[in-house]
Amino acid sequence: MNEDFPSCPGPFGGAELEYPLHFDLRVIYRLADTADFQKEFEAALTKVGVPWTLIQGVVKPGASYGRMGARIIVDSKPRMDLLYAAVAAIPGVKAVI
Repeated sequence: MNEDFPSCPGPFGGAELEYPLHFDLRVIYRLADTADFQKEFEAALTKVGVPWTLIQGVVKPGASYGRMGARIIVDSKPRMDLLYAAVAAIPGVKAVI
């Protein structure tokens, strides 16, 4: 180990997430790749089985990308992994934050 660059025990210094976890999931997507992103986003959230409420969708005139977010509740790490995979698989998704 290099003393100048100590290693970290994890992404949050060893802290662990406590479930259930409530947070806002944000998605950036390419408008040209989907006809109805909100419908596909809602279907992905429902398929994974996480409680959610839609909180925003932003598309500016002439833009190439849109943003959408949902307030969600995740009960476990495996379900969070499924959630991110399902949303990332929607056509046009460029980032899931």
